[in-house]
Amino acid sequence: MINNNKLNSSNNLSVILLVFFCLLSNLSFAADSDANPDDFSNAENAEEKRVKWGTEEFKLELIKEMSSANIALFIDEHLKTITEPSRIFYKFQKESTREDNFVGNVVLNIVKIDDDNTKHITFRYLKGRNKVRFPPQIGAKGNPVFMLFFERDSRDMQRLTGGNALFFRSRIRHTIAATDVKDIKINYNNQEISAKEIAFQPFTKTELKNRVSRYKTKKFIITMSEEIPGVIFKIEAFIKDLENPDDMVKEVLQFQGIRTNKELREEYKKRKDKNKS
Repeated sequence: MINNNKLNSSNNLSVILLVFFCLLSNLSFAADSDANPDDFSNAENAEEKRVKWGTEEFKLELIKEMSSANIALFIDEHLKTITEPSRIFYKFQKESTREDNFVGNVVLNIVKIDDDNTKHITFRYLKGRNKVRFPPQIGAKGNPVFMLFFERDSRDMQRLTGGNALFFRSRIRHTIAATDVKDIKINYNNQEISAKEIAFQPFTKTELKNRVSRYKTKKFIITMSEEIPGVIFKIEAFIKDLENPDDMVKEVLQFQGIRTNKELREEYKKRKDKNKS
């Protein structure tokens, strides 16, 4: 006989994970919005759902049932070491045999930090025809850049295949729930530092129609380190067609650095004064 408590805990866990990835769905509705990115009147509360989980004891019980990948992505507070308004910079690079290659920038702008150390964040995710608009967030403790990456990826796969972005998000969500973290070392600023790797393939065990069969081997790798501001160092997505080895797509988002808004204002002032002289 199945243990009822364990069954209920598993059901609760499924609900929680669904809540997190519902945020991804909400992000897609804002992608075509022309709203002012600095307007927080319709901002999403990044931690509201976590507050509603219940007592601390209940949260701890749920965490026991979660994979280490879920905890690393959805529970850990990636932004806790950032104590003043700052911008985190990432480079996004796409290489594809079917579409144009491009390189762009992604910026997380931590506009405000509340007394409880939660953040107000706006986003700049690429430019031009590749630009994706995401609504600002308030009350953030985790780094949402990985969710933005998955959201864009799911919607891009929908565009390319005619499939449903909800299906792609769902497969990503369920695969993360069954994935554990691997301890690794990475090189950063000419130093070897401790890091964690989350690697998963959402579609290997899924019956895919012909139009999306080239995505069956698609692999995601997330590299994280406490030594990196915002914790998330790199996110990679890689596709290689089993029937055509020359057909590939690789997308990489990688941490470039962090600057406080104060530093950026001072640099801007110096450049402005220099141009006047």
